[in-house]
Amino acid sequence: MIALSGSLPEITQPAAEYIRIKCLFDSYKDDRNTYFWIQDGGKAVISLADGDMTVYRTGEDTDELSEFINMVSPRSIFTSLETFKAVGIAPVKTVNVMCRISDVREETAGDTVSSKELYGILSAGGFDMPDYPPFAVDFCRRHNRGYADYFAVKDKCAAVSFHSGNYAVINGIVSLEKGMGGAALTAILGKNTGRTVLACCEDNITGFYEKYGFYRLNRAGYWWKNQT
Repeated sequence: MIALSGSLPEITQPAAEYIRIKCLFDSYKDDRNTYFWIQDGGKAVISLADGDMTVYRTGEDTDELSEFINMVSPRSIFTSLETFKAVGIAPVKTVNVMCRISDVREETAGDTVSSKELYGILSAGGFDMPDYPPFAVDFCRRHNRGYADYFAVKDKCAAVSFHSGNYAVINGIVSLEKGMGGAALTAILGKNTGRTVLACCEDNITGFYEKYGFYRLNRAGYWWKNQT
């Protein structure tokens, strides 16, 4: 059975989809418009916010999970390629999940920027962004509650990460000047020292992360309506 839950199970191995759910849970567990479900015994953990679903699966009861996804009918889904295959959904976009433990001990000082300025840098770099109002509300909520970090140099680069406990996920990194991408990545790692840090990227960016000590963990994907 899949039921709403006010708590989440712990994990012992990094998984991008679970960390995204846990980061969302930390900031939105009391929000009536954000939902978290668990399938019996933690076979699956599911979140839904503004129509966007994330699915983390460990069990084999995929028929119920598939029926549940169809019933909820989300606007988009993020999960591993293995889970997409198990529930019979073809992702629209696939990515590599990159992973490393941050041992960067020094924090690099950047510029203090507003959410609008941060959004502008990420947008200028071609990063896939929502409209500004929902971005600002979400980022400020997480940042004000201590679950988000950023690094920025005005008009040059920016990086954003969300974290929960010993895990963090890089939610966006953009460089508008040659050489600044590495600076942004190193800086955001410095804000997550000791944590296992994950990032999702397309094949052409994988080498950049590998240069900075990341390895390929697995593959994940995105599905959204009207694009299949």
